[in-house]
Amino acid sequence: MISGTIKMWKEAEGWGFIEGDDGEDYFLNIANVRKGQKIEVNIRVKFDVSQGHRGPEAENVSLF
Repeated sequence: MISGTIKMWKEAEGWGFIEGDDGEDYFLNIANVRKGQKIEVNIRVKFDVSQGHRGPEAENVSLF
């Protein structure tokens, strides 16, 4: 798992970006957040990475 910080989050649309500790940005979709987790800008998360249609995508996202 990789760790990072929520960089941008559009609550109404259910997507945003995580800035990984490795310096890369990862797309985040609400469908890939573990149930019961509340996503907000600047919170720390851990996640797995998969290759999405437009680049790296976070999945299995949970709060630290």
